[in-house]
Amino acid sequence: MIQELGHKSKIKWKALLAGLMMASTAWASIGPTGARRGKAYDGRQAIRISAADMNSPDQTIYLTDTWRFKAGDSLQWSQPGWNDSGWQQVSTLLGPSDLPFIDWPGIGWFRLHLVVDSSLAGRPLAVVLPKHNGASQVFLDGHKQFSLGHINGMGIMEEAYTDHVPRIISFTKPGLHVFAVRYANPNASEFNELGFTGGFRLLLANPQQQLNSAASFIRSASFQQMLFSGVLLAFTLIHLMLYFFYTVDRNNLYFALFTGFLCILSYSEYQLQLTHAPLLSVSYYRFSIIAWMLAVIYALRFSYNLVYERVPWQYWVFLAAGILLALVTWSEPPSTTWIRQVFVGITILEMLRVLAVSLYKRREGIWIIASGLGLFIMGILYSISVNLELIPGNASLGNSYGSGLLILAMSIYLARNFARTNRKLEQKLGEVRELSERALQQERINREREVESKLLAAENERKTRELEEARTLQLSMLPRKLPALPQWDIAVYMDTANEVGGDYYDFSRAKDGTLTVALGDATGHGMKAGIMVATAKSYFHTLANEHDNLEILRRMSSGIRNMDLKTMYMGLMLLKCSGHHVRLATAGMPPALWYRSQEQLVEDILLKGMPLGTKADFPYKERAVYLNPGDVLLLMSDGLMELFNRDREILGLERIREVLAGGADGSAQEVLNRITRLAGQWAGNEREDDMTLMVLKARPAP
Repeated sequence: MIQELGHKSKIKWKALLAGLMMASTAWASIGPTGARRGKAYDGRQAIRISAADMNSPDQTIYLTDTWRFKAGDSLQWSQPGWNDSGWQQVSTLLGPSDLPFIDWPGIGWFRLHLVVDSSLAGRPLAVVLPKHNGASQVFLDGHKQFSLGHINGMGIMEEAYTDHVPRIISFTKPGLHVFAVRYANPNASEFNELGFTGGFRLLLANPQQQLNSAASFIRSASFQQMLFSGVLLAFTLIHLMLYFFYTVDRNNLYFALFTGFLCILSYSEYQLQLTHAPLLSVSYYRFSIIAWMLAVIYALRFSYNLVYERVPWQYWVFLAAGILLALVTWSEPPSTTWIRQVFVGITILEMLRVLAVSLYKRREGIWIIASGLGLFIMGILYSISVNLELIPGNASLGNSYGSGLLILAMSIYLARNFARTNRKLEQKLGEVRELSERALQQERINREREVESKLLAAENERKTRELEEARTLQLSMLPRKLPALPQWDIAVYMDTANEVGGDYYDFSRAKDGTLTVALGDATGHGMKAGIMVATAKSYFHTLANEHDNLEILRRMSSGIRNMDLKTMYMGLMLLKCSGHHVRLATAGMPPALWYRSQEQLVEDILLKGMPLGTKADFPYKERAVYLNPGDVLLLMSDGLMELFNRDREILGLERIREVLAGGADGSAQEVLNRITRLAGQWAGNEREDDMTLMVLKARPAP
């Protein structure tokens, strides 16, 4: 909305005000798409993106505006697997060239398929919505990322919202991803009627660059609003005071009205950029147009007052025409664009005529006003010619310099006529300037701190919530207590590399006393690993007491593979313990270490097997062993043997065997403590993977 309105009013006041102090900062316009539309991927047409697409100076990936669209509302349409091949191809902007050709009930869904290169996988990206004139919910791969505005459960927009704050997302893996946007705007047609678009535009960009841009934009817009509006308001109040002190000279009154409408213009335009309500920004745009026209009328009135003792009749014609045109502009801004340009052009010609008359009469000091007025008219004519593409150039330069010089010339002229009052006014202006600078400085600091605080709080809250949920899930997967059996002394230790790991252990005891033991290791960490652990736990407790080890592995592998979790797999070791007889089978796990007390040696029990969920019907193997009293079995995930020290040396199995052999005469917990001390001495507090250990020591028969 901001870019649209700025574009609509580019020949108007923004450039005019920039001439007062400095060139105003505008929000970057959106360029052509930088993403590449690739061939069909996984049966669907997708856009291919990579880190190379962010090599532009603004570090932005310009996605296409043409998405798949379906009118109506269903949360199922957010799912990545939903078949949207029959959906329409529509621009998300919902502009006048799109909206009339679709069935728009006020809400609909937009979907875009992306093929993400490995250079972007796991990398935080900022979602930027430079145009957003309704309410939306943004989903990535079926997971809701954030909302703008509010859509109730009935699919009705209760609040539209827009801002400049980027939202942070991350593609967890390379490959196909789906953006789905639930978007509502019952006023889309009204936006089109006013010459704007009713939809949105979504881009991806570097988060830090966008955060800096957002903070810089807010600081700049706030500063300029305070500065320009403050300076114009100061001019207005000062010259109104001068008029009230000396009502005979109405030059101060007309100059005050001129700067007053420019002040309204300034405030409306910057509020248009800072407001979070899209419909309200349309009203500010209307106010800005009307204020600009009235400012031009009172500039004409000021020039009349310099030459004529009585107001000429043509002024009332200009005033009536300007008011009528302003009323029409309020209801239909686009349809009056050319009329407004013609009106401003005729007004400028009349000001040129008055300028020629004032120079002919050689009124004292009139050359100051004549110079400023002449430059102002030249700037306006230059800007109109550029905007009508009659000549090449930059329209804002003419407005900026001409308007600034006109205001300066008017003020100098009036100050010259009120030389005595000017000394007092200089002191007041100094005080106002100092107070304005202090207020601007404090406002800038407050806005910057507010934006940083909100962004950090939102990010920390999101991460904390996700980690807490994942951690709770992981803990719920583990047994509440270890089984108490007369034949076995059991101890378990788990340490995760991050807040949430993928290791898992469990026990199940059958009615005949057989103990089934599981120790597993899911690929990765976080919520996905938690989902895999939950799946393994469900299968384990369903199958443990009904089938042997090999059948359990085959069924679990088939079930996990059918879930189609892509690159997610599960390593698992199963033990069936009946007395001191143990049957052991593994799927993608490190060897179990068996300390044989009678021979006082450590034997590796290595059974090669693919992790669960990889290959169908893999021929898993099983080994049966008998543990004499005092024998120890050490089960472990690969996090122990793959520990690195500061010199990047791997721990390996040999050191673990030595520690196990040297301390196997103690209890299971004592053996476990010796192993964990070895891990701590070797790697310190640094962990690159989860580490889970289980010690089973055979006790003498009761």
